[in-house]
Amino acid sequence: MTWTGLAVAVLAGVLSFLSWDRADQVAGVVSAVVGVAALGVSVYGAFSPSRGPDVQVSATGRATSRGGDANTGFVAPTSTTPPGSVSVSDTGDAEADGGSANTGFRQR
Repeated sequence: MTWTGLAVAVLAGVLSFLSWDRADQVAGVVSAVVGVAALGVSVYGAFSPSRGPDVQVSATGRATSRGGDANTGFVAPTSTTPPGSVSVSDTGDAEADGGSANTGFRQR
């Protein structure tokens, strides 16, 4: 958003120093370039692979397993969609004896 405002301010400043005919020509070229760029962004957004939700795991407790699964974090199911951003901080201890223990993030 800031970049857009800055670009508009620069363009307005440049156009204010030009004659009407020259400003009209520059504005037409800028409009065409912005239109093609907008089309490119929309096509990229339509055909880019979708992402899963963002995941944040923090301040989890202790996970202990004796032959089974223990989880105090987040276990995401197997998915064809790649996950969004994953943030893990300040997780607890994990201890497993013949099983699995998770205090953060795991994707099956």
